[in-house]
Amino acid sequence: MFFSLSKKILLTLLTFLMLSAGIFIVFFENTIGKKIRNDQTNLITRNQYVITLLNENISLRQRLNKIQPQTPTATEESLQQKREELSRERKLNEELTQNYDESYATIQESLRILGFSAFLTIISLIILWFLLKRWVISPVDELTTLSIDVANGNFSKRLKIKKGKFIDEFNTLMQTINFMLNNIENNINEIKEKEIFLQSLIDTLPDGIRVIDENYNIILYNKAYATYMNKHYLYKSEKCYKSYCLESETPCSSSQYLCPLKELKKNNKTELKIIHSVNNRPLSINSAPIHQNGKFGIVESIRDLSDNINYSHQQKISSLGFLATSLAHEMKNNLGAINLILDGLLQKYYKDKNSTEEEKQYLEMISNQIKACIQVPERLLKISRNTEQSKGYFNVINEINDILSLLDYEIKSKGINLIKNFSNNQEEIYGNEIDFKMIILNLVQNAIHAMPDGGNLEIKTNAQKNNLIINIKDSGYGIPENAINHIFEPFFTNSPQKEGKGTGLGLAIVKDLIIKLGAQISVNSKENIGTSFEITIPRQKTQKKLVK
Repeated sequence: MFFSLSKKILLTLLTFLMLSAGIFIVFFENTIGKKIRNDQTNLITRNQYVITLLNENISLRQRLNKIQPQTPTATEESLQQKREELSRERKLNEELTQNYDESYATIQESLRILGFSAFLTIISLIILWFLLKRWVISPVDELTTLSIDVANGNFSKRLKIKKGKFIDEFNTLMQTINFMLNNIENNINEIKEKEIFLQSLIDTLPDGIRVIDENYNIILYNKAYATYMNKHYLYKSEKCYKSYCLESETPCSSSQYLCPLKELKKNNKTELKIIHSVNNRPLSINSAPIHQNGKFGIVESIRDLSDNINYSHQQKISSLGFLATSLAHEMKNNLGAINLILDGLLQKYYKDKNSTEEEKQYLEMISNQIKACIQVPERLLKISRNTEQSKGYFNVINEINDILSLLDYEIKSKGINLIKNFSNNQEEIYGNEIDFKMIILNLVQNAIHAMPDGGNLEIKTNAQKNNLIINIKDSGYGIPENAINHIFEPFFTNSPQKEGKGTGLGLAIVKDLIIKLGAQISVNSKENIGTSFEITIPRQKTQKKLVK
């Protein structure tokens, strides 16, 4: 319980005064007062005894005179003498009584003096308390209030220093404290200016920057990092592992993410490069240790690989377009010439269109196959178109069939059984047609590569009221459980050695295109059983009307 200094001093003074007065009264009562009462009692007893003796003496003399008569003169003289003695005794008794009254009056006067002295003492104590409050307690209260403000981070307040001819230690102390606060405030402002300059400097960097201490606290980061993690740009500390999982209360385990802080501290490495997928963004993270004042920490440089993936995707499309264009020119010219020769042979030797000769049928079959071959580069040209074309409605089933036709030879050559299960052949969605084709192409190619010795490839669509669901399922070697969380990360590949290592960009491109389409993708896989990718595409309002 808080008890102010002024109350303590006042109560201490009053207690001391009351205790002193009580001790004085008790001591006076037990010594001087008791002695005076005893003297008074003894005096009264003595006087009474003397008076009694005189009275008895007079009575005895009167009786004696009766027995032995004396002369009247002698008797009278004797009585007169006794009366004088009795008068003297009475006078002495009166003087003693008067002396006692004077002593008692003196005591009363002493008590009045004592009371007046006590009053003056109380006044003196009140004045002393007032001076103590003015000279000691008030300055201490000001210092206490200021210390509370400083403890709360307010360094702008100052103590009021009273001007005058007389200065004491408190004035010197207050001046010193004000000077100290001025220096502290200036230093804090200078530090803040440097922090703002440093923050502005790292905010200009395109890559995300963050500094982590040994207790997993993020003590510094820039705007790019806040953008990558979908965070509000605030100057506050938080745990680094909450960037990857908001619900996590412990550092990341090795099965979730490779922790740079643990890795660098444990193995004494000078740098570490890893790739994480965070908030659907493939992030390349370069980490390096820092040591300051005996404390360990790391600084991370984080780069979003989405642009690199898009660039890689553009390169892939551009290369595919160049290849398709070259093939189109070469194949169309050669195959077109062959087809013209076949048409010429058919018209020359088989003018009858209704002829059923076996040779004619073979020639017509060759002509049809050549025409089908001419359609292959045309499909490649469609895929290689500019992916930034304007969005529109397109038929989902037609686009899927185009991709399957393009991969038909590869499917059949590996003995894969293709199963198509479409709920609505007229299903249309709104988006970029080429992006959708690239999604299907990558997923189907991955399914084919997962079944080098043949198997079942099922492509199914399910038209719902609000969503269109596309499922691509294979019976291949599957994805290990510890790798399934990383398959959408750039440069991560799960291809077996006999199939050769891929670039690891296929599913990363798929993920990026899925986001651009406004859709979602999920995966379910078991080793040696197969993998299923499910794409959920939300419908536009106009599409919902068509479904109704």
